[in-house]
Amino acid sequence: MRVARDTHNDYLPELEAVASDEFRLLFERPPQPDALRVGEVLRNTFRFLGIVRAGEAFYVFARLDPYEQAELTEKASSTLKKPEAQDTQTGPRSVTRSRRVVP
Repeated sequence: MRVARDTHNDYLPELEAVASDEFRLLFERPPQPDALRVGEVLRNTFRFLGIVRAGEAFYVFARLDPYEQAELTEKASSTLKKPEAQDTQTGPRSVTRSRRVVP
């Protein structure tokens, strides 16, 4: 519920919690656990939310909603077509779809 309240988005993501030795369940080429940054988007599919320690460290990822995935894919393809139009911002950006208005 906090995710929905914080993002003002009615879509609640599917969460995945995996140990470092289970990264291959989510990724063909798994990232290095030490290199992950909170908010980072991986493969235009998952956003890294953080680490939960319960005896063992579990890495928590949120699956992006289809609108976010499409927007990131479109942005990546347009960036490849126009290299001079690359975004100069650094760090992860939060992308959300607009809320549906129900009459």
